[in-house]
Amino acid sequence: MSHPLNLMIEHMLRQKESEGEFDNLPGSGRPIEGLSDGATSVHDRVLRESGAKPVPVLLNIEIAAIRDRLAAASDPQERKALMKELADKQTRLAIEIEAYGKYD
Repeated sequence: MSHPLNLMIEHMLRQKESEGEFDNLPGSGRPIEGLSDGATSVHDRVLRESGAKPVPVLLNIEIAAIRDRLAAASDPQERKALMKELADKQTRLAIEIEAYGKYD
């Protein structure tokens, strides 16, 4: 599903192009560096440069830690609480992954 503003933005770009607003721009006709590489998108670059991690990555780290604690737990009540926590994190992970793919 495309964003609702895409149609308006495309219309405005076509209008400006027909008015010659994009004629004789610096670098016109040359490829944009790194554009074909998905890893250099603005979003990815900002995350990488700031050291931030996307929510699904953080959730995967938390899930691994819960699994480790679950493997070491022997008390039935503790295991039950950890299994609930694990299920909650896995549900949240599924929701986050779906949200990330929603606007592709």
